[in-house]
Amino acid sequence: MATLLTPFPTVQVLGAGNMDDSVSALRSSATDVALLDMVRPRGRDAIGVLRQAQRRLRIVAMGIREAMGIRELGSEVLTCAAVGIDGFTRMDASPGELVAEIESVMRDELVCSPKMAASLYRSIGARATGGDAALTSRELQVAELMNRGLPNKQIAQRLGVEPCTAKNHVQNILQKLKVHHRGEAVAKLRALIGERFSAGL
Repeated sequence: MATLLTPFPTVQVLGAGNMDDSVSALRSSATDVALLDMVRPRGRDAIGVLRQAQRRLRIVAMGIREAMGIRELGSEVLTCAAVGIDGFTRMDASPGELVAEIESVMRDELVCSPKMAASLYRSIGARATGGDAALTSRELQVAELMNRGLPNKQIAQRLGVEPCTAKNHVQNILQKLKVHHRGEAVAKLRALIGERFSAGL
């Protein structure tokens, strides 16, 4: 990706590598935008690390799957915004499209396809009315494991994430559903989603 971006005069690539290399580069140079591969495991866990290295950094997520369902896509994009992502590109975006997103983020703007705009509109409406689209696909997975009675540690093992990440998902679910306990969350989800939740998502 760094090689593909080199010909574009408006973009200067300062470095590319793993998280440790990226943090070192951020601490030693003034960087405007970081490109984060969201397809990689624990991609979202890296956001906090990048923010700690440079607070004013803008983060563009690469790898959003626009081919997913319109409700799931909207929820995914809203989740990216909630965790601190400033912009995003599709998994199949061209280098030119990525550069356009970088430039728009620097102007505090967002490049958004008609499908993404529609998905965002519907997801915001669903959140306003308390529909099940308020939960991301990952949160629905966590909710199903909660339904099976699994504690946070086992949920983390099943999903391949850290226990603290699983705990955060559970807390987000409780907050979104406006309940205080796991049992209340499961009961509310069963009422909202019906048999789809009880049978597994």
